[in-house]
Amino acid sequence: MTRFLIIVLTICLTGGAAFAGHVDTYGIGSRATAMAGAMTAGTNDPFAVHYNPAAMSRIKRPTFSVGAHMVDPSLKIKNFHAEMTSDYPISNVSGDSEVTDDSPLLIVPHIGYVHPINDKIAVGFAVYVPYGLELHWDDNASANPAAYNTFHSWYVREVITPSISYKVTDKLSLGFGVVLGKSKAGTEKVRYVPSFMAAAAAPYDELTGAQYETKMEDDFNYSFNFGLLYEFNEKLALGVAFRTESKTHMEGRTDVSPDLTMWQNQNVDASVDIDTPNQLQIGLEYKPTPKWSINLDVTRTWWGSIQDYSVKFDDPYMATPGITDGANEEYYDREWKNVFQYRIGTEYKLNEHVDLRAGYYYDPSVVPGNTFDVQWPDADKHVFSGGVGIHMGRVTVDLTLQYIKIEDVHINGDSHNLNETFTRPGYHEGEVYATASGHLIGYGATVSYSF
Repeated sequence: MTRFLIIVLTICLTGGAAFAGHVDTYGIGSRATAMAGAMTAGTNDPFAVHYNPAAMSRIKRPTFSVGAHMVDPSLKIKNFHAEMTSDYPISNVSGDSEVTDDSPLLIVPHIGYVHPINDKIAVGFAVYVPYGLELHWDDNASANPAAYNTFHSWYVREVITPSISYKVTDKLSLGFGVVLGKSKAGTEKVRYVPSFMAAAAAPYDELTGAQYETKMEDDFNYSFNFGLLYEFNEKLALGVAFRTESKTHMEGRTDVSPDLTMWQNQNVDASVDIDTPNQLQIGLEYKPTPKWSINLDVTRTWWGSIQDYSVKFDDPYMATPGITDGANEEYYDREWKNVFQYRIGTEYKLNEHVDLRAGYYYDPSVVPGNTFDVQWPDADKHVFSGGVGIHMGRVTVDLTLQYIKIEDVHINGDSHNLNETFTRPGYHEGEVYATASGHLIGYGATVSYSF
């Protein structure tokens, strides 16, 4: 058993985490995912560690859960083009009329265990990915000019969360968890050089089509989870969970390929600070009958704490005599917004062996139009989900299926993050126009065993 747990932990901590849209991983545990994450008052499995650690008090037997959630993205960028303005001879930039992502099937494992100590105290842990994103597009900039902005981006925070709950009274339980995490992030892009600059100077000609890659990670970060569960009676319960921000300092490298002979410091050490935000989730669970429960949750996430950040270089990056002294940092304007998510989930116990589940939530974009780019794409999303729980004695198998509809994003020259990709002050300015759309199919399975 010990060897099995070590193997599972290794898989969970090293498995790839990747999701389109912003960095929401769309659910932790298949029961929660099927019910749209409306779990603050309704959670009753080891992933209460994340949703509301106070609810671990509901678990009466030691319970171990393991599973994975998978997402298959289908994303499109249509009619991406940059309209150029310059006193020099320059052409507009355009590619294929439609470009689709080529991201692989995205897999995130999860594992949890809760152990009741006595009637009042329970302890547990979970290993999961609260935030994750990875997107990959065609790196052929002739077909996909968005590659000049980004063709590959990723961000992931993997965590293990030891937690404890205490049943204060028959109705009130409190919970607390320490979230121990590790974060990784990176981007890849193609350098845009207009033909008139390549013709005017050999260093720019050499730079045309070069690929820039930045890869960074931190050693350790942490945050805290606080939970409260109040069960008014057998029909109605209130749950409150607060997840604190984590301060994250990542270090790594920025490299250019292929090797360039006319440019200095094309491989330099880099660092960046990108924190995860505070989050408050409040929910109600109402049981019209002993077999049927309805859960309503509201989640407030303070993404507005991230207004900008800079990737800082240890040496002047990409310097060449007579052309440029190189860059000490690369600045990113974000201006992200605080948002509310509204969730509803329901579960019906068909019989002693089968539970039926469904859910929906609305997930508004945190990214304003003026800072939208391919590195951190986001849009308003509608998330529909369903699932089933199958009980076989001490074993429970939870299955879920999701459809995430991404609303169209229309870029009409107003994103300065995209515009700056095609702009060099004093030489040329670009305005980007495009439409982005898509959907995702998610599915997952979790197996639980009660000892």
